[in-house]
Amino acid sequence: MNEELAALCQELELSKTVQAVIQKIETSLRAIEIKPNDLQWRILANHVNEMFNRAKEGTGIPEIDGQLFSGISETSMQLAEEVVTEIGHLSPDEKYLLSIHFESAKEN
Repeated sequence: MNEELAALCQELELSKTVQAVIQKIETSLRAIEIKPNDLQWRILANHVNEMFNRAKEGTGIPEIDGQLFSGISETSMQLAEEVVTEIGHLSPDEKYLLSIHFESAKEN
């Protein structure tokens, strides 16, 4: 994990478990040459943290119409699905919301 991202994780007081997933995301994004800016990392880290909270508390998100996300690339959707699977105990629809972070960072 780069120093800036590690500092952000400390600032947000993210657990080691959340930080480990953030680090895996960073590695995956680097491999496909997606570079989120500082604000995108902050929003993504908060979202991943909230996903862990929902998984822990057993709460979910409202059902999402996957057709609304048909413009999201397969790469972004696949990475999002991997993260959702790794966290576990989440609605499969979480991948749609998470994929937006990866897709928007592709524009940088």
